[in-house]
Amino acid sequence: MSATACQRDFQRDRIDLLKQYRLGVESALLRARFLRSSDLMVLQAFVIYLTCGRRDKNGPDVCTLTGLAIGNAMKLGLHCDGASMNLPPFETEMRRRLWWQICTLDVRNAEDHGIEPNILEPMFSTEFPSNVYDISLDPDMRDAPVNQQTKTDMIFSLVRFQGSHFARRVVFSDKFCRANSYPVLTEAEKCLAIDEFKKRLEVQFLSHCDAGVPLDFVTTISIRLILDKLTLAVCKPKAEHNRTSPLKSNYQRLCYEVLQQAQALRQYEKGSCWLWLFQTYVEWDAMAYLLLDLCINPSVQTPDTAWSIIDSVYAHWKNDDDIYRDGRWVHIEELRAQAIAVRDKTQATTRVPEGGCINGIQDSSMMDTRRLEGSPKTTNNPISENGTSPMVNGEQGFPRVSEIPVIAPADSEHSSEVPASSADSSYFQPTGEMATNDSDLPGAGTACEWSAALIERYWEVAGIEQVSSTAWL
Repeated sequence: MSATACQRDFQRDRIDLLKQYRLGVESALLRARFLRSSDLMVLQAFVIYLTCGRRDKNGPDVCTLTGLAIGNAMKLGLHCDGASMNLPPFETEMRRRLWWQICTLDVRNAEDHGIEPNILEPMFSTEFPSNVYDISLDPDMRDAPVNQQTKTDMIFSLVRFQGSHFARRVVFSDKFCRANSYPVLTEAEKCLAIDEFKKRLEVQFLSHCDAGVPLDFVTTISIRLILDKLTLAVCKPKAEHNRTSPLKSNYQRLCYEVLQQAQALRQYEKGSCWLWLFQTYVEWDAMAYLLLDLCINPSVQTPDTAWSIIDSVYAHWKNDDDIYRDGRWVHIEELRAQAIAVRDKTQATTRVPEGGCINGIQDSSMMDTRRLEGSPKTTNNPISENGTSPMVNGEQGFPRVSEIPVIAPADSEHSSEVPASSADSSYFQPTGEMATNDSDLPGAGTACEWSAALIERYWEVAGIEQVSSTAWL
């Protein structure tokens, strides 16, 4: 709930109200002796408190307390599957749900703080919860519920649980992978693994979703966004290899998709009651990269939709006090100002005849751009009429993650490039060239000095020393 909505509905300041409820929950947990309690419900309340606390800048120390939650869970034996312990079916399901919520919180916490998860694969044997309706569970039930091959109340949670478990294999260090007996993958192999995981989720869960149902829409868009963010993290330019030249072909297309989907999710009013789960992630890297690309590769053919989504996200961020006060904001503003200046100068100095003909030759890339601009926006129709999500069938026209190779260092013999998909590859291809005449620059200094300064701005946002994964979930 926004500060404005809080004032309107409760006539109270949001910060004060959060503090009041936070203190109330903390008092209740202390009275329940949550540090030593063996009551499953007390641990459930504690985990909910931590999950909500990630959004509260004045809230608990989630990083430290997550470790405490893991310890309490293991004292209760949640790391061992209830079925193997001959526990009742209902208790087994409740324990599975709580354990995997803790595992997801552990991964989120690791992403938030640039560390690695506390939970290791050899430590637990707990299976994923069953895909069943809540109404089919009863404390007195004798038989274990049967997994449903359709949409149930659990799809939203199962998609998140499986997504966080999969992320452990691709976004953390090789050392972490070896400690968990995961295969150590190359960048290309990680992208292929993401693509295969995406296909499996589509078949198992998302194909049953209905875009007209708010929770289904949020489930579908959010997991697509999460997996695109994973790809973005895996393929992110590395400072040690691309320090002076972070740009690579087609990566900007993925940045655009991430911004587009994130903004569509934020603006989906019917799903607002669930969106607080996703609001801890700010797409700093994607925005900085797109703006840098627009500065260094100016083109009159840049689609209006690219600038539209940039302006939309920028306006949203500017009205968010937490983002506006972040140290990275000033660099975003400078990159955007330079990109606008380059765009205006490019449009003023470049004249393309109507119809996209230059010297009588039809420009095929402009034809592709016009065709795509008239196409339906995928974020407004995440699920096709036959119930199948377009994230697998390639209708969106952006590179499949399996097509993204290992990125060669900038000084290697091979260019750093992400191959475009066969369809509509020209949509976000950089067609302009960086200005080399100092008079063409919107700022002071030589062309080299100007571009170097912009690249430094990008690294200030992207973070030279940050881990490749950045709070994607």
